[in-house]
Amino acid sequence: MLNVVKINILQGKNEVGGNCIVVADGANKVFFDQGIRFSRFKKFYKGNITPSGFSEMQKLKIIPNIQEPSEIYITHYHLDHLGLLHALQPGSTVYVPDKDIFNKFSDFYKSSNTWTTYIPPHPSIDIEEPSPSGNVIPLQNEHSAYPAVSYLYHGSENILYTGDLRISSPLELVSPDAHKKLHESTLLDKYSQEGYSTDYLIIEGTNFSSPVSPLRPHHFVEDLQSIFMNHEDSLVFVSIDYLDAEAILSLITLSRTYERIPVVTGKRLTEMTKVWLDKAKLNEEVRQLYEKDVSPEFPIVSDEELKAEPKQFLVLISKGESIDLARKLELRKGSVLISLSAEAKGENEEDESAEENWYKLLGFIIYKLRISGHYYPNELKEILNVIRPKKKVIPVHTESPYTMCELVRNLGYDCGYPSH
Repeated sequence: MLNVVKINILQGKNEVGGNCIVVADGANKVFFDQGIRFSRFKKFYKGNITPSGFSEMQKLKIIPNIQEPSEIYITHYHLDHLGLLHALQPGSTVYVPDKDIFNKFSDFYKSSNTWTTYIPPHPSIDIEEPSPSGNVIPLQNEHSAYPAVSYLYHGSENILYTGDLRISSPLELVSPDAHKKLHESTLLDKYSQEGYSTDYLIIEGTNFSSPVSPLRPHHFVEDLQSIFMNHEDSLVFVSIDYLDAEAILSLITLSRTYERIPVVTGKRLTEMTKVWLDKAKLNEEVRQLYEKDVSPEFPIVSDEELKAEPKQFLVLISKGESIDLARKLELRKGSVLISLSAEAKGENEEDESAEENWYKLLGFIIYKLRISGHYYPNELKEILNVIRPKKKVIPVHTESPYTMCELVRNLGYDCGYPSH
């Protein structure tokens, strides 16, 4: 009897975030992602109510309960895909897009005194990079976290799981050379070059459930340019995700055009900015704010310099840390904050309402910009026409799978969830 591939969507069906997909092919079984379902997390935890441990989160179906040693392929390091690696069974192997970057990312959580201490893996779990010649092939994605990949599974049937992806980038507009250093070839490039065959396409559809259309890359760049020009005498902050290499490098490149020196703050953002600059081989002038617990990666700038010559600087700060810095600096009213967001609400645990009240009290001029880490619905036709799935398109990471399937069928492809 021939093997029949079974695809089981454990998490990520009818919701944004928390993806976990199982592919069982005869004796082979692999997992793609094993993320945190933040939409469910927020129902049980807030303020002083925090998780008592990962087993409680499993019981509440916030993270998957994988009960045997497994092979797990992680597409990128956003927690709605990575999950809590400590919760995996001893003897499991976790495949990540880049081991060195993963180890640096993981180190940030090792001294945590919250539930995030369960993000790094237990020593009994192996961390590896997938082989490009194995039966699960990594294919580079553009996304709001770097690095990110799709996985193409070769077995009795061929299955492509996209993870999260977009097909246009702000960095490509402001620094094509830096973009090429980060992305030698992306998913659609590889498919066009190699002519891969795909039976099943498991694809995210985040922006099918977005109530507000995110900015296109060229509009995003235009908005940044307008803000810099119209607030040329003000100190400008940008609140940003330290994993968003493309946005960080775009801002650093643009700051030179407007004669501002980028200043990075906080341990995570400072260390990761150095990694991104090295990866992109960009030799830009960058400084860091003096902080006693942060190792020097760049020349130091003091609080006094920021306040004395605000128009000289562009301050990059990790999301969630801007309020503490603003209170500490005692800035004059009228400073500018650009709050960048790339992800939908279901992909993280953030609650921005308290931050917004502080910004008003401190007198910030606020610009909230969202450039998506995900493709736009009208770009699905281009994706399908390159990948050309033979059997079925399976939607995940969306609250509108049936709307998405209507479009897929109109484009000439079958769509829906596995029946087995």
